[in-house]
Amino acid sequence: MSEVSEVTKKLPSFLGIGAMRSGTTWLDNILRSHPDIYLPERRKEIHFFDLYYDKGINWYQDFFPTEEQRQNYQQIGEITPAYLYLPEIPSRIKDSIPNCRFLVILRNPVDRAYSHYGFWVKNSAEKRAFEDLLEQEPEIIGKGMYYQQFERYLQHFPRESFLVLIFEEITQNPLPALEQLSKFLAVDSHKFDLSTTSQKKNASASVLFPQARALACKFRDFLRNNDIDWLWNLAKSSGVNQIFETTGKPLPPLNREIRAKLIDRYSSDVSNLEKLLDIDFSLWKY
Repeated sequence: MSEVSEVTKKLPSFLGIGAMRSGTTWLDNILRSHPDIYLPERRKEIHFFDLYYDKGINWYQDFFPTEEQRQNYQQIGEITPAYLYLPEIPSRIKDSIPNCRFLVILRNPVDRAYSHYGFWVKNSAEKRAFEDLLEQEPEIIGKGMYYQQFERYLQHFPRESFLVLIFEEITQNPLPALEQLSKFLAVDSHKFDLSTTSQKKNASASVLFPQARALACKFRDFLRNNDIDWLWNLAKSSGVNQIFETTGKPLPPLNREIRAKLIDRYSSDVSNLEKLLDIDFSLWKY
């Protein structure tokens, strides 16, 4: 990408890259509450480095402040949780933002997988059992293989470029995570809006009309593919998306036998991850 050197300074200084279903909505909310941090207003997850890479770096640049506007912020960022998983992403980021820093929240991969299933149920008109979906959609398990994902990133970026937070610690007490964020991003921790930490979590609510919801998601993707975000944002602000949701029953607890199998499947990856990142994940009880 020949134009990268001319526009790198107009791109994000940091990226939130995942993991999916691990608290990145909380991260987005708390970062947006800080007056010295900018996240794109037009689109929450831009997906440039995976879905829209062929649109070119100038397309990506348009989501961020101009050089003059950047003087109002200490940090410019973007959060797309899919970036952690896909193998082609680290080299693409290195080519575009060679000094990028990364925010990552990791969740017990077993719980992450089951939450991913709940998200799939919410957004699909199909009905499948969790164990069936694991066989048919291997990426649900793959997205919890964090060691493999970090190993790829560390081939391109130094370990100190990553702030790794643990989802379960944030849910217990978010304040230490805010201190880590402020130190890593070099911003004033007192400027975070702490009320954001008590907002509703991104739960896998039930869907009243699953087929209509699935069509709405396709319509959203069509608008984004054609850069008509304003129309989708207008629909969201009017509360249209809430028509499809209901406060129905949450997912039942994960079957113990399935949980045990998944723990066994993830065990070596978690062990290797602890050594790679020098972080204790005993909270996950592996």
